[in-house]
Amino acid sequence: MLLTWLQSMFSKTILSRAIGSVHSYQVWDKVHEYFNTQTKARACQLCTNLCSTTLDGKSMHEFLTQIKNIANELARVGNHVSLEEYVDAVLEGLPQKYAPVVSVIESKFITHPIAKVEALLLAHESRANRFCKQSFSPSINYTQGYSRGGVSNGSFRDRGGGNCRRCSGRGSGRGRGS
Repeated sequence: MLLTWLQSMFSKTILSRAIGSVHSYQVWDKVHEYFNTQTKARACQLCTNLCSTTLDGKSMHEFLTQIKNIANELARVGNHVSLEEYVDAVLEGLPQKYAPVVSVIESKFITHPIAKVEALLLAHESRANRFCKQSFSPSINYTQGYSRGGVSNGSFRDRGGGNCRRCSGRGSGRGRGS
């Protein structure tokens, strides 16, 4: 009777997880374990996505929206993103041309509210776009892409994606308090 009821209630995927169960609590334990494993795997995937999201070819608004969507999905699976992790993910995804505004954001010992961080980044993008439109002659930006080893076209910290505090399990060593 239990098997008939299960077959009517569960999909084949879920039902296959309950094979070998004799009692209903065993079925529910196996179903719970399956969904718990699926949720953890989804959270891990989202964490990786959060830490590897970059501005690369997107507008600042699109980039910030993508970060926000990933953070919201993480919250939906019970893995809330702290303010420090959120700001860390945003700053890790920025290219070198955002170094001045990143320095301002990181210069405080407290983490700015995300609305202020977003406003600073959007304003910087707007000023940079206006400056590019006003500039008629080609010029060299001596700070863009510079790293200790020479010229680079990587992210601001030239470390690539996946290095935020959430993925590595450790702080990024910035001046802010954790």
